[in-house]
Order: sequence, then C-alpha cells, then structure tokens
Amino acid sequence: MKKLSSLTAAVLVGATMLSVAGCSGIRYIESEDTFFDALKNTVGIKKRDMLVHEKNTTYSGIDVEYLTFTEDGNNSYCYVRYEDPDDAMERFENKYESFEDILGDKLFDGSNRRMINRDQGYIVLDGDLEKDTEFDGSTYHLSDTHYYGGFYVNKNVYIEVYSVNGSRKDKEKIDAVLKELNLPKP
Repeated sequence: MKKLSSLTAAVLVGATMLSVAGCSGIRYIESEDTFFDALKNTVGIKKRDMLVHEKNTTYSGIDVEYLTFTEDGNNSYCYVRYEDPDDAMERFENKYESFEDILGDKLFDGSNRRMINRDQGYIVLDGDLEKDTEFDGSTYHLSDTHYYGGFYVNKNVYIEVYSVNGSRKDKEKIDAVLKELNLPKP
C-alpha cells in the first residue's frame, strides 16, 4: 500500500510540474529593438521600412512610449509599448472580448488558442472570419477573411503579428517572426 501511495504522489508531482511548465506564459519583449531584430532576421524588414515609427506619442488617445507598425503584403507587424501596463491590457482585453463574441456567434471557422490573466495574454488563430463581422470595433471584411497569426500582451507591451488572406509564403513569414520572438504560433 505504501508503494502505491508513493507512486501516486510521484505521478501527481510530475503532472503538476508539467502543468506549471505549460502555463509559464509568454515572453516579455521589453525593447522595440528585439522586435526589429526579429523582423530583420526573418523577413528582411528593417527599422527604416516601418510605416509608423514614433516615440512618446499617443495611440488611440492613450500615451505610449513606443509605437511601430508596418505591413508587408498581406502581413501586419505592430509593437506598442504603453506607459501604463493597464492600458496595454485594456487594449488586449478589447481584442479578446471581441473574439470571444465572434466565437459565441459562430462567425469564426478554424483553430484558435487563447489565454488571458492579470498581466499577459494571447490569441492565436488560423481560420476564417465571416464577412461583415465586427472584430474589435472594425467591420471592414467585404468577404470571408482568413486570419493567421496572433495578438499578444505582456505587462506594458502589446504586439500583433498576423496575415489576412495570406499565401502559404505569407504564413511562413508569420511563423518565422513568431518563432524568433518566442511567441505562441497558430
């Protein structure tokens, strides 16, 4: 009986360790230079190629320390470092809640993984959003739209790396950037 209890305890400890390791969260990308390095190393986008590249500005009326964004064909890459972590989380929560509504209304067909807690979260998706569906305050889809990539928040940093109706090569670029940043992939 004692051997069985020891075996049970060992299995429970092992399961708990695996559970904690799997929930360790996402990488905090404190510096925009890390974001730029990932873009340069994987898809050849350099700092000078960014469409928006601003320090100490506002984004949707909120003060941010750093904002950078660019598009590469069907792919979008965005990094925002907020002054206040609550603002970053609010931005992500709006995206998260919008996606939850879409799932509840059965307007998304595909795979997705989501996680949110007090300090961090992510949404990774690979699937079709029905036309005319509102996603985080915007309705701009004239036809069914395929999303591939993710939305991430950790502390005061919010990141978007995704493709809309992208080709296989576009999706490979998204995967490469996310792998370089060590963020969850679809």
